[in-house]
Amino acid sequence: MSSVLIVDDDPRVREILARWLAAAGYETQEAGDAEAALERLDAGACDVVLCDVVMPGRGGLWLVERARDLYPAVAMVLATGVENVSPSASLGGNVVDYLLKPFDRAAVLAAVGRARTWHETAATRKASIDGDDALGNWLRGGRSGGSEIK
Repeated sequence: MSSVLIVDDDPRVREILARWLAAAGYETQEAGDAEAALERLDAGACDVVLCDVVMPGRGGLWLVERARDLYPAVAMVLATGVENVSPSASLGGNVVDYLLKPFDRAAVLAAVGRARTWHETAATRKASIDGDDALGNWLRGGRSGGSEIK
């Protein structure tokens, strides 16, 4: 069973997303902010993080940077209610999809499904990642040498 960590400062949003994802067969965990989410990631395995971009304190983009460095096989799905946040500013590395609030159940399930598939591919290949490996470069957001995967 795939595990999804839901990170949002609004407990009602977390509750709705948890119900939708549990009904679709996902195991869910919740965190109310980015720092608590990082603690959850430190504590155990998680396949996908569905994270709000704008939260009090550290936001979703901060969490993306930490997860990209510490947990490169964890797939990230970003969500926001702010329409002027550019997806192109945050997509890359382990950010697989971007959702706009209010959420559409089908869009959430599709995004998490894509993220789960991305995670499975990344986790399967993780053992072979080295500094010159193209997948490793892709997982790290293209920040080091190696060829690109298209």
